[in-house]
Amino acid sequence: MTATTTKNTPPARETHAWLIAPVRGGKRRVENLGWHRLARMYYASKAGSPIRRTIEREARACGYTPSTILSIHAA
Repeated sequence: MTATTTKNTPPARETHAWLIAPVRGGKRRVENLGWHRLARMYYASKAGSPIRRTIEREARACGYTPSTILSIHAA
């Protein structure tokens, strides 16, 4: 009988570098993550931070104003 172990590693810290790093398919994480998670990251970061600016830029690229898309998905 083989024993299996699981690692209880904490989730990756959501930094600006992590957010813009390419993942599978060459897309950036900010393009792959859902708006609900991006809204949580947005409200958890300080005003004017690189994370907020990146999320705002992505919202505008999708044709939304940042306040509209983030208020819909904030909870």
